[in-house]
Amino acid sequence: MNLLFGFSGRIGRGQWWLAQFVVLALLVVTVAALVHVGGASAGHRLRAFPSDGLSANLVLLIGAALSVWVNFAATIKRYHDLDKSGRWSLLLFLPYIGGLWVLVECGFFSGSDGNNDYGPPSGAEDSRSDLNAHISRMTAERSVQQQSRSTRLEQQASRDPAPPAPQTRRPTGPTGFGRRGL
Repeated sequence: MNLLFGFSGRIGRGQWWLAQFVVLALLVVTVAALVHVGGASAGHRLRAFPSDGLSANLVLLIGAALSVWVNFAATIKRYHDLDKSGRWSLLLFLPYIGGLWVLVECGFFSGSDGNNDYGPPSGAEDSRSDLNAHISRMTAERSVQQQSRSTRLEQQASRDPAPPAPQTRRPTGPTGFGRRGL
């Protein structure tokens, strides 16, 4: 939920593109809801919403508000990943060039390496700590398994006499490349 609605932290290019697809999906759903509420049919123009004016405006308002919120949240976090202030997202309000600038900068430029003023890279610290916790848990489980195996072997050895040593048989013919079997 922080990806779509939160303004703190950092996100990478892939997550930013994912958020842009969510914005596109919200806009498509909003338009589809408007068409449904408007009662448009094939070949006819959308009629005015005389009786459903409030519901159409409400659908439009909710869809637009969610789209703008998600877009700004993702863009601000993407600028944080570029080690820039979230105020750079206000470029979206510049006609023509602003949206193109944000698209190129947020969609194609790589973020800053390591920690910056806005925190660690997205997924870096969390995944490392999760990985370290998983490795330590596996190590602890393995040591417990080895201890239980060694105690079982010790108990079995104390109950059963030692098995006879296996007999080794000497090869009678040639055993390897270039060897003579004398």
